[in-house]
Amino acid sequence: MSHSPLPSDLWQLTGELTFSTVSDLLTAFLKNPQRPQQLDLQAVSRVDSAGLAFLIEIRRQQPNIILLNLPPQLLKLAEINNVVRLLTEVGQV
Repeated sequence: MSHSPLPSDLWQLTGELTFSTVSDLLTAFLKNPQRPQQLDLQAVSRVDSAGLAFLIEIRRQQPNIILLNLPPQLLKLAEINNVVRLLTEVGQV
């Protein structure tokens, strides 16, 4: 998993958003003094429950962040866990 800062307010996540990748990504996010306003997940190839937890934590830290292009696998996990609203509605945590 990596992120590419495009415009300063947009990060594009690529690769897997899983238990083995989210720790480093969360650290990078929290240490960044200019946190992105949007995360684009279009290039995310795989998501597990740790990836879902990562995104919920990001929304907790920054409730107005916009999550773009949520993968179907992520939405299914969110639906199973009854947390779709936390990912799709800005300001909800």
